[in-house]
Amino acid sequence: MVDLRLARDAGTLTQRAYTLQPVRSRVACVAIWAGVLACGVAVGAAAMRWCDSRHATVPAACASVPVSPDAVRAELERTRLALAQESTARSTVQKTADASAAEVSRLNTDLLFLRGQEQKRR
Repeated sequence: MVDLRLARDAGTLTQRAYTLQPVRSRVACVAIWAGVLACGVAVGAAAMRWCDSRHATVPAACASVPVSPDAVRAELERTRLALAQESTARSTVQKTADASAAEVSRLNTDLLFLRGQEQKRR
């Protein structure tokens, strides 16, 4: 025995247009993504804070060394003297380079003149 009601229901089910519907609403999806983003930002901030706290501490060997003002002045004077020597050495090297460039220019001029004289002879 065939139930005709079921046959009729099957016919209407096959004739309908079906579309996919989301399981969650758009608001729920946006809220989930916002929550994931907020968690990522929080984890990143915590990692940065942890890394900064590890590197912000001064080693005990550096913190316990007292520095006298006389030692600072002596180091400053030594640095100034080294800077003056460096400046003098650079100016001397620059003068030597300028003189060498002038000599090269003069020698090139002489070479061009001599090559020109050699071509006139032929």
